[in-house]
Amino acid sequence: SSSVCGVQFELSYQIPSIWFTPYLIAMALTFARSSTAHKAFSSGSRRSRVVVQASTALPKQFKAVKPVGDRVFVKVDKEELKSIGGVLLPSAVAKRPNAGKVVSLGDVTLVKAGDHVVYSKYAGTEVAVESDNFVLLKEDDVIGVLTDGDKISALKPLGDRIMIQSAKAEEKTAGGVLLATESAEKPNFGKVVAVGGGKKKEDSEEWVKPNVTAGQTVMYSKYSGTEFEEGDEQFIVVRESDILAALS
Repeated sequence: SSSVCGVQFELSYQIPSIWFTPYLIAMALTFARSSTAHKAFSSGSRRSRVVVQASTALPKQFKAVKPVGDRVFVKVDKEELKSIGGVLLPSAVAKRPNAGKVVSLGDVTLVKAGDHVVYSKYAGTEVAVESDNFVLLKEDDVIGVLTDGDKISALKPLGDRIMIQSAKAEEKTAGGVLLATESAEKPNFGKVVAVGGGKKKEDSEEWVKPNVTAGQTVMYSKYSGTEFEEGDEQFIVVRESDILAALS
C-alpha cells in the first residue's frame, strides 16, 4: 500500500511502483482539492443561513410607536464605549446592553412606563427612531426591573423568575491542586436573592407564586437562565421550573 497526502491506496497489480506513483499523486491531489472545496462550500452554506437581525428604521413621518397586545416598547441604554479604566473601546468590542427604559406599553400587567428593565438577549424587534435605538418586546421577555440604578443585585425578577446569587467555584481539587479559573467547574447552586410575583394560571385570573423563598439555597438546571456579573459576584435569573431542589 502507498500513502500520499494522507490518502491510503492499495496496489493490487504487480507493476513497478515508480510507474504508478505519478497517478497516485494526481488522484490524491484531486481528492484533497475536492474535499477542501466541499468543506468550503459547506462552511459557506452554513454561513449563508445565519441571519443578522438589523434594526428596523422607522420612517420619518412616524413619531410614536404604540405596542399591541402583551408587548412593551423599550428605549435601549447607550452602549458602554469605555472600559472601567476609561479605555476607549472599538465599536465591535463595546458592551451591547440588554437593558432600557419602558417608553410605552400594550396590554401588560408586570411593568409600567418609566421602568428601567433588563430583558432577554436576542429577544424582540429592534427599531431605530432617529438617533435612538428601541426594542419591541413581549412582556414575558422582560427578566426584571432595576430598582436601584444599574445594580443587578437590586433586580426585581418578574413573573415566575427567581434571582440567585451563585456559589463560588472551587479553586482547588479534593487533593489540594490549585485550579485555573477556566478549569474550575461552575456550580449550579446558590442562594435565592429575590423571587418574582408568580404567573397566572392558563384558565383563570388566579396568580400562582413560586414555591421558593428568599434566603433558601437551591440547585438549578445547568445551562438555564440568564447570568449576570456585578463586581466579584455572580448572579443568575432562572424560571421556577429550572429549580431542581432546595438544599439544607
